[in-house]
Amino acid sequence: MMETDRRSLAKTLWHSPVLRFGAIGGLNNLLSYGIFVALTRAGMPSIGAATITYATGMVVSYLANRTFTFRHSGNTRRSVLQFIVVNIAGYALNVAILALFVELIGWNALVVQLGAIVIVATGIYLGMRFWVFRTTGAADA
Repeated sequence: MMETDRRSLAKTLWHSPVLRFGAIGGLNNLLSYGIFVALTRAGMPSIGAATITYATGMVVSYLANRTFTFRHSGNTRRSVLQFIVVNIAGYALNVAILALFVELIGWNALVVQLGAIVIVATGIYLGMRFWVFRTTGAADA
């Protein structure tokens, strides 16, 4: 009986868009953070490194979140445009965080970027869930 309960819980959790978003985002952010570390250690300024990693991560994010996280089958053109808007807002927030805490205050870019990932990811999830990949009709929060 316990094994069945665990399988049922795992299945229920896997159907949660929040957890699927977290899994995709976690993998995407680990890859992006690794690239960010490599670029900044190679001498690239933090904002330049964030720009490169953000752009590459957006492509992976759109494809994975549309097909896996939100299982969206709506208008692709609309969702791509809205996805870009949400991610530009997320990018602007990321850059503002880096500019303030790294460039102005002088904190460590690697630490600041870790915090920025959490803040920006939360905003992006909300934008994708309730605007970009929202389901039409009944709410499925």
